[in-house]
This record gives sequence, C-alpha cells and structure tokens, in this order.
Amino acid sequence: MATCTRPASLTAPAKVDCAVHFGQIVRFAYRRRITAAAFATEAAMKTLAAWTAALTATDETKIILTPIFTSFVIPGSEAQFAGENDNSSVNGKGYLTGYNAVKPTGSFVGLPGDIKGTLELLEDESRAELGSDPVELWGITPDNRIISLGVKGIPFSNYYISSVDSQGFKALNLNTFGFSLDGKWDKGVTITQAEFDLVSLYPEA
Repeated sequence: MATCTRPASLTAPAKVDCAVHFGQIVRFAYRRRITAAAFATEAAMKTLAAWTAALTATDETKIILTPIFTSFVIPGSEAQFAGENDNSSVNGKGYLTGYNAVKPTGSFVGLPGDIKGTLELLEDESRAELGSDPVELWGITPDNRIISLGVKGIPFSNYYISSVDSQGFKALNLNTFGFSLDGKWDKGVTITQAEFDLVSLYPEA
C-alpha cells in the first residue's frame, strides 16, 4: 500500500519582495526539444554570441526566430474535477484530477505567404503524437527580456497558423497562430534580461 509522507507542518510561502509580470510577448524563439540545453548558462543566454551560434547551427541544436507578432495572450489553466455535483463524492464537491491544457494565441500582421509557409513547417514538427512536447520556445518581450525555463525553452505542442483573415477596406491582413501548453507550464519559469537587441535580431538576413 502506497504511503503519503507529509511535512510536520504546512509549508509557508516566502514574502513577495518583487512582483513578476511578463508584459507583452512579441516574438518567439523555437527549437526541437532535445536532451542538451540550448545554452550553457543563463549568463550565456544573455549574450549575442550564444544566440548567434544557436541561430546559425545546422543540426538539431538550431534555434529559429519568428517575425514580430501582436495580440499574444496566455489564458490561465482551469482546474478539472471528477464526480462533481453528484453522489460519487462527499457533498458533491468532486475530486481534483488536474488542469486543462492551455492554448495561447497571437496574430501576425501582414505576413507574406512565403514566410507563413516556413512557419507552417512547425505544425509537423510539433504534433503531439510525435511524443511529449517535441519542441520548445523562448518568449521575447519588447524590452528584450527572455521568458523560459532557465536555459531551456518551454515545452509545447500542436502549433498551428491560420489562413489569412482579411476584412477589406482599411483592414490589415492577420494570421492567427497558437499552440498547446501543459496546465502547469509555468512551474520554474524564469525571466532573463538579454544584453543585446534580441527583438530586432535577424542574423540570417
């Protein structure tokens, strides 16, 4: 019979000395999810040299950068319950069974068709049936902060990009994109300030 060992008392959270906010995310870096970390240290991840090496790699360690996008939002996960509001649980309170997957979305504005075609390749790379989250990402903010899991990217799957949404007169062409994250994807998330202009970086140009 399995045992559950609890600490002698409840674990108290530390005092919040500095609030954490992502702010706007306007770009992603993507890489196949492999055993080796993308960067040796978080200090290295801040540097142009480390990113240049990753962006110009020709093997599975290669990182790619998306064009700038807008309207990116990450919804919070929702708790999932079994046996709720019926006789299978005491007072119908149910049983916490986990959290739903999270589906962030954003939009590319005026995306050329050839670049959209390149991004569509991520659909095959990120299919959930290939295994547990086959790709990973680093979020990039306008002030060049990097949102990640330390030196590793955040695992995701099921990337998609829609056909163009064009509303006619005085409207902009939009392509919605999105992907799937685990319900507890933010466990261990870090924010690192890059030492260079990562938002404007296009080493392949």
